[in-house]
Amino acid sequence: MRLALVSTVSSPVRSDAHGSVEAWTWLLTRELNRLGHAVTVFGCAGSEVDGEVMVTLPGPYATNGAPDDWQVCEWMNLCRAVEQSNNFDVVHSQAYLWGAPLGPMARSPMLHTLHIVPDDNHAALWRAWPRTHVTALSRHQWSEFPDLQAVAIIPHGVDVAQFTFQPDPGDYLLYLGRFVSGKGPLHAIEIARALGMRLVLAGPENAYYREKVKPLVDSRTVEFAGFVRGAERDRLLGGARALVYPIQHPEAFGLVLVEAMLCGTPVAAMRLGAVPEIVQEGVTGFTALAVEDFRQAVPNCLRLDRRRVREAAEQRFSAPRMAAGYAAVYERLVRGGIL
Repeated sequence: MRLALVSTVSSPVRSDAHGSVEAWTWLLTRELNRLGHAVTVFGCAGSEVDGEVMVTLPGPYATNGAPDDWQVCEWMNLCRAVEQSNNFDVVHSQAYLWGAPLGPMARSPMLHTLHIVPDDNHAALWRAWPRTHVTALSRHQWSEFPDLQAVAIIPHGVDVAQFTFQPDPGDYLLYLGRFVSGKGPLHAIEIARALGMRLVLAGPENAYYREKVKPLVDSRTVEFAGFVRGAERDRLLGGARALVYPIQHPEAFGLVLVEAMLCGTPVAAMRLGAVPEIVQEGVTGFTALAVEDFRQAVPNCLRLDRRRVREAAEQRFSAPRMAAGYAAVYERLVRGGIL
């Protein structure tokens, strides 16, 4: 098939992209290419993929002459793809469902994937164009809107080769993510202290970190590793005895959970959003209904077989599995099997 993948444009589409959707688009493009499909990515300058790149902007938002309004940038990129839709069998957009009104004007079927938790505005957009084809990342993602049914549920996949299995971890728990209240970094510190275990915090420093978290970092029981990527991220994930994930708000998917598991590191996570769909209770980790429950969930994680954790994650969340799922939906669209 001839496929158009419409990325978001917060960064170029590359294997090391700063934007999570752009990195995901790069990986999906590679895997679809390996399946024999001809893929064209619509994105900003600097993108490098296993396929063709249609450059629609001179750079990410407010860079190299690109507009400083991020929504204008996304709209320009999306419209260029629809403008050329007659060249493709399917156009797959990641642009926040904004392409729904363009579906009737496109000259090939369109598919849409939202990478965040939908709100009432996303639901209103879909309802206004009810024939819009949408895939979900988890059963939870669209569960607040039961009248809106995704054509398929396809969890995110990961390049498993980028994560090293570590059978012998270090002596610390790990919090890895953004420093915002909804991610629960203060709860992670509370949990580690209650258990008498060392905690390493990793993520980009911001105002919340400096104001709320940094005063609790003593470089002994609580350490700050900063923003980690690549080999350093892999080493930190694999060296942890468990990943602590005390989120306070539901999420559509939690990619760091899968990344930890691929290193053999079990996960102790709050039972919210897509977490129960990702964590296999008693196999790859344990979930908690309240912060207090982590006092039991974490010790339980430490008794799990790390090799089994890795194997289970690889079976369920590999990039080839993800690509095969999307390819099957594309084929249904081309055949007219989705109305």
